[in-house]
Amino acid sequence: MTTPSFVSLTRDDSARWYRMGVDNGYEGRYPYVWLRDNCRCSQCYHSSSWQRSSKVGDLDPDVIPSSEELIDDGRFMRVIWPDGHRSEFSADWLNRQRFSESEKDVVSSPELQRWGGELNRNIPTFAFKKLLQDDQELYKWLNVLTTKGIAIVQDAPQEKGACQQLAEKVAYLKTTIYGDQFQVSSKHDASNLAYTNIALGLHTDLPYYNYTPGIQLLHCIVQANGTGGENQFVDGLNVAEQIRREFPDAYKLLTTQNVNFRDVGEDFQTYHMQTSKPIIEFTKSDDFDRITYNDTARAPYMTLPVEKVTEMYNAIKIFNQVMYRPENLVLHRLVAGEIATFHNSRVLHGRSAFTVTKVGSRHLEGGYIDWDEAYSRMRVLREKLFGDKRL
Repeated sequence: MTTPSFVSLTRDDSARWYRMGVDNGYEGRYPYVWLRDNCRCSQCYHSSSWQRSSKVGDLDPDVIPSSEELIDDGRFMRVIWPDGHRSEFSADWLNRQRFSESEKDVVSSPELQRWGGELNRNIPTFAFKKLLQDDQELYKWLNVLTTKGIAIVQDAPQEKGACQQLAEKVAYLKTTIYGDQFQVSSKHDASNLAYTNIALGLHTDLPYYNYTPGIQLLHCIVQANGTGGENQFVDGLNVAEQIRREFPDAYKLLTTQNVNFRDVGEDFQTYHMQTSKPIIEFTKSDDFDRITYNDTARAPYMTLPVEKVTEMYNAIKIFNQVMYRPENLVLHRLVAGEIATFHNSRVLHGRSAFTVTKVGSRHLEGGYIDWDEAYSRMRVLREKLFGDKRL
């Protein structure tokens, strides 16, 4: 690929910016103050840490350069500032800085793929060992989790620790009130309904956290030797879009009224967690953000106007009914050695009740990875595999 070069450079002191054309056809405007703030010299920028060492307090927002010139056959521009400081910028670097015209981050803002029952017997699958050994396969798995939100990892060792091994290829497991990993099996005096053999309704995990874990890993070490225990998955984005179209009044409540969630008890530590959020959240630019829904963790108190309580219950019930439409449900009974991996703020999961011939014969191990670390790993992998450049 040819390194970009400047083909034109004009200044507009009234607007306080340069207009610069690049030989790939792009012409951009670059404010003087922004250029001064982003000087890449060793005095202003610490290259090994990729961090600015200059201070905004020393910056003059109205600065106007003394002079400028194109050098090195147009591959760089040099600016001399009123105090004599010199800055040099490559056409390659400036070409990627396009302000509101910049491309979205392909990692954290992917094109989401909605799904429903067509994923039955068709959930994307990956091999555990290959994910540990092949960076390209690791990137594909993470990319599926960002776009579809769900994948099954097969042939993991049927013992504790597989979730941690997989997480460490990305970053590390998130420690929660249930520890860095949690064991799902029938227990007396269970601290969570997941640790019983009863059915679990479709839900997202840890809704009472302000910063909810991003990716959930659920590793089947031993499946129930009786009946039941079938895993259920639903795409929350798909559910939200159906409610938006079919039940606009309920959709308005579900996206604007907070629902209270809490969890009280003792596990990895003694805890009393609580927060309140809308069940469906979109960003200001109308991009899908998250689903927060868990019947078992809905608090008994409701911090909303009393006259809206009945209306809110109707909206929550509509959400539940749409979620359980047969065309939305994906069913998959994990077998020993499979790890269900899914986007915890998008994909709701549950399970049917199960029976066992002896206590504790069904054993799953779970853990979480935060999206910030997953996105970071994806960007690093893109730089390595596809030659992406750091901004």
